[in-house]
Amino acid sequence: MSTGTIDVRVTSVSDNYAWASWAEGQRFKLPADLPTRLNWRLTASGDLAIERGSLPAPPASIAELRLRAAFTEQPPASSLLPISYQRVPGTVRALIGSAIGRWNRGQAQRWAAFPGWPLDLSADLLFDLSCPTQPRTQEPVPVVLTHDIDSAEGLKNLVERFLPVEESAGARSTNFVVPCAWPVDEGLVAAIVGRGHEIGVHGYDHSNLTPFADAGERRRRLDAPLAFANRHGGAGYRAPSLLRTRALLRDLASRYKYDSSIPTSGGLFPVPNNGCASARPWLVEGIMELPLSMPRDGSLRFLGYSPDQIATLWIECADLIARSHGIVVLLTHCERRFSGGDAMFGAYRRLLDHMQSRPDLFVFRRAIDVVDVL
Repeated sequence: MSTGTIDVRVTSVSDNYAWASWAEGQRFKLPADLPTRLNWRLTASGDLAIERGSLPAPPASIAELRLRAAFTEQPPASSLLPISYQRVPGTVRALIGSAIGRWNRGQAQRWAAFPGWPLDLSADLLFDLSCPTQPRTQEPVPVVLTHDIDSAEGLKNLVERFLPVEESAGARSTNFVVPCAWPVDEGLVAAIVGRGHEIGVHGYDHSNLTPFADAGERRRRLDAPLAFANRHGGAGYRAPSLLRTRALLRDLASRYKYDSSIPTSGGLFPVPNNGCASARPWLVEGIMELPLSMPRDGSLRFLGYSPDQIATLWIECADLIARSHGIVVLLTHCERRFSGGDAMFGAYRRLLDHMQSRPDLFVFRRAIDVVDVL
């Protein structure tokens, strides 16, 4: 049965739950009834100790926590407009997003009640507390660099600016292209694949209608990009604006090998309190889900973070995900108003440099490479 969550800080983990040792000193949001049910020692101030007599977390609690805020079943205002919101100039949309984000930045306790912001690994903690375990060695975790290609500008900047620095770092990225909204340069896309990078599908036309359409229209919108996907080996899907419903994922299962639309911690966008609180792949509605584990560039910029603050936050989140044995999945946009401008591109390069300097923690992989070994 679903219960509310409580904020806790893990102070110690018994040796017989060694897989969860990474959680010591970190904060989590857990089902309120678990400490009492499982004999976990919780103080009045929220400090949590997992002792030798603690009982393991039940699998049902892990599943419930992942699913608690995994879907965005109610359409946002952008999907209710009589015309596609994409017709509003991108600079205007960015200004609106920034105004909303900066107004709300200091109220994270409201829009990130669960999952927490900017990173919440609560479901992964429960998984590692689900049975007694022996210590494991730290091995490099996959880093999946992804870009949402929403425009011709984004595609051009991807090729001219992003791919060279990724290749120099030994990385190949996964790029989700909107195939039915603007004239896509198919030759350029083929060249990207030829350089070893991956192409995926980023919805139909980015109008935020597909997840909430009736069954027939939803399937028509999902079928339309399949020819593009087949030409370029596209095996993955990402929902525009990360808007996803159970029905959408069920329909994706017969069309793609994986989805990457559910954030670990969605924060304020696309709707408050959304995400799966996990940085590990999981099967949902018949399709493999590769969560977006890192805070996204657009959300951070809308909330008023500076490029330097973003680089620092990205590095901190990536290091914690690596220690937790998750998968680092980063979403950036290549347009200048997002990560394509000089300052934000510098933040992106700083993150790549950090990861390249830590081969003990990180190894670059495409999304399909991760999914193929699961």
